[in-house]
Amino acid sequence: MSIHKANKRDLFFCKWRENGKEKRRYFKTEQEARAFEADRLQTRTQEEERLTLGELTMLFCRSRYDLNIVTKRKIVYFLAGYEKDGVHHPGTGEFLRDKYAESLTRQDLERMRESFRSRGVGNNTINKFQAMVRAILAWGVDQELIRFNPWRDFKKLKFARPVFQPKMEDLKRLYPELPEYLQWAVKTAFFLALRPGQVELFSLTWDAFNWRRGVVIVRQGKSGRLKTVVPHSAYMQEARRRYEADMAAGIPWVCHRGKGQRVLNFRTAWVLACKRAGVTLRPYDIRHIAATEMLARGADLAAVAAQLGHSSVATTGAVYAHVTAGGQAHAGALMPALGEMQPPDTGRTKR
Repeated sequence: MSIHKANKRDLFFCKWRENGKEKRRYFKTEQEARAFEADRLQTRTQEEERLTLGELTMLFCRSRYDLNIVTKRKIVYFLAGYEKDGVHHPGTGEFLRDKYAESLTRQDLERMRESFRSRGVGNNTINKFQAMVRAILAWGVDQELIRFNPWRDFKKLKFARPVFQPKMEDLKRLYPELPEYLQWAVKTAFFLALRPGQVELFSLTWDAFNWRRGVVIVRQGKSGRLKTVVPHSAYMQEARRRYEADMAAGIPWVCHRGKGQRVLNFRTAWVLACKRAGVTLRPYDIRHIAATEMLARGADLAAVAAQLGHSSVATTGAVYAHVTAGGQAHAGALMPALGEMQPPDTGRTKR
């Protein structure tokens, strides 16, 4: 920005460039022009100090050492897209990256939702990315990097939860059809109530096992929190034998393909095994079946929540209400019949 005096008129004007175009504003006195210049420079400095969502996200990912690589990759693809065969594929939320974090509006949220819908994405996934952006903004407020969270009060979209209750019988039918390395992986996911995949199950190393205490300490991929699992003794005995063999071979992974080769993709083997067994199961159903079996066999709700790694018992009760309802029926059946109940002796005669 610069200040000039008009040649033919007794005026002063400020000249600057904005969005590639030259702009001018005229004033009667030089003092007014100087004041306008100072005000614009101050505003520009304040804007330069504001963080964009992309900059805030970068700081968030760098500071959250417990954030797993899969989540980080999803954030990068969402805000920056990816390159393939020399072609840039834009991320669903790439238009949000260069917007100031504090300036995000409801219109930005709706545009993000429409971008997802145009790709055939359902409300559940949209809600997950909305929650992800809101978590980054909340972190920015907590770290005093931004003043407020503009998406804090925006509600999530409603969606119908699929009614699907996997059964232990289906898992037993599937188990013999799996290759040996997946059989052990299924056992580990079942007895440790893990989420099958790269984040938890196939990243688990033997140093998570405390043989003296008989527990396994796992960092959860979804929240980053640690959970302590007390597995079945039979599982721990088999795990100890495998541990000794893997340590002798220098293999740190609990579940691997043999000779220490990491499991990066097991979908094809899983689908083929399901087809041979004649069942429809998702890998995540292993964890669900584990929780269902514990509750159905009378385990305390708080204990099951601890095995699953839920931060709240309410979460466990809400997700597995169909199981706890059976427990309620059992509890109701234990109540004495009305005729068996004896009134307390109050010393009064019956009239």
